[in-house]
Amino acid sequence: MRSKNNTRSRKKSIQGLRSFKDSLPKTIREKILNKGDIYSKIIDNWKIIVGNKLFKACFPKSFINLKNSGVKRLNVAVKKGHEIDVEYSRDIIIARINDFLGYKFINKIKLVSYRRDKK
Repeated sequence: MRSKNNTRSRKKSIQGLRSFKDSLPKTIREKILNKGDIYSKIIDNWKIIVGNKLFKACFPKSFINLKNSGVKRLNVAVKKGHEIDVEYSRDIIIARINDFLGYKFINKIKLVSYRRDKK
């Protein structure tokens, strides 16, 4: 095979298939590499981080990184009626997430309530 200067790729590559990472646009690639892995770790280990009681009452909804102010916020969806329990344990959840990851990752938690009707 001969070397080819591929314009869609970041590096010179051998002619043929290129990796999935190289075929993504640069902005999406940066977002996936920066916060996708950590957010998925938090979701996978949410029961270990918060405990069984809070696990039934809430779950992580999204992650927002405000670069200008240095705030890293985790949005947590909470079932109606359990807002007070999660509010009182907000600081404990932040401390457990940061201890789980090994460094200070989350600054704030925003609670978003939802109602789940069973039919």
